[in-house]
Amino acid sequence: MSCGEAHATPCVEVLNAAVLLIDGEIEETSQVRAIEVHLQECPPCRSEMDHERRVHQILHEILTRSCCETAPQELHDQIAEQIAAMEYQTTEIFTEFRMTEISIQVDDFGQIEHHEIYIESTQEFRSPREE
Repeated sequence: MSCGEAHATPCVEVLNAAVLLIDGEIEETSQVRAIEVHLQECPPCRSEMDHERRVHQILHEILTRSCCETAPQELHDQIAEQIAAMEYQTTEIFTEFRMTEISIQVDDFGQIEHHEIYIESTQEFRSPREE
């Protein structure tokens, strides 16, 4: 959809950002302001944004009515126990380090006189600590 007018922010960009704007997921204030200015100038986009807001509100109300269940206390307790167990689980870390260096010497005629190779390598191994 486009109103046919030239805007600083094109209609397609505003419409693509509609749901993000409604959900509050656009953090950059200059982008939010540019969309707001566009909506003031462009009746078709403003109408589409109003429609998207109504649909968003209806979906929110339907989900709120149909998803009013709460998790059983037993599930809360099990999750809390698992988190507590993870906090006290310690891990031993073993690090292996190797190094090799590359050095090439070339004479005035472009011939290789000497070369060495050095390569660095680090590996980390994690294992649960037995207590």
